[in-house]
Amino acid sequence: MSVVATALLTGASLGLSIAAPIGPTSLLCVQRTLSGGLSTGLATGLGVATVHLTYGGLVMRWGAELAAVWSNGAVLSLISGTVLLALAVRVLRSVSVLQEGRACRDTLAVSYGSAVALALTNPVTPVLFLAATPAFLERGTAPFPVLAAGVFVGSFGWWVVLNTAVSLFRRCVTSQVLNRMNKAAGLLLALLALSLLVRGLDGGTAVRSSSAGVSGVSGAGVRAPSRL
Repeated sequence: MSVVATALLTGASLGLSIAAPIGPTSLLCVQRTLSGGLSTGLATGLGVATVHLTYGGLVMRWGAELAAVWSNGAVLSLISGTVLLALAVRVLRSVSVLQEGRACRDTLAVSYGSAVALALTNPVTPVLFLAATPAFLERGTAPFPVLAAGVFVGSFGWWVVLNTAVSLFRRCVTSQVLNRMNKAAGLLLALLALSLLVRGLDGGTAVRSSSAGVSGVSGAGVRAPSRL
């Protein structure tokens, strides 16, 4: 697989794992699709995906600086994995309640703009992106613009699938169904967290092994003076 395709898939998987948990933006998309139609729900999802693209672009822009600050990638992976695992537990324990709303009469531009504002004010989103930074940094040779574009593709692709399913099966959309979807999203986030934790543990073991090897070589190179 080419470097570009790998970077695109990596970004898309990150965008999907960040967008999939059922939170305020997801509930807004679902409720607007039910009350205003598929186009309104897609405009809302596009606004959220735009914010995800922005955060992905910021990670792309400051990736080199973050890599310089966090010279120990194992520590960064362990911290990020711990944060993501805590958020995954929070998602798995959360309960989503779908509320009946009035018929939505907002224009598509208003739906898009309000979704951007809501996503920007959601404090969990930047935390997720910061925690997922090692997944960006490990692709040091990958084109970062493609990674950021992949985040947008994964995020907006999720909103397209979610809103289309809600529009087609609106009678089946209940709070119980949303909670089941949320559990699946929480498991996806937990898998990403565990992968970062494993990478951090492996990196820490490798660093200790290399340090021990260097110490052994240095010790072997210094010999006691022989007696004449």
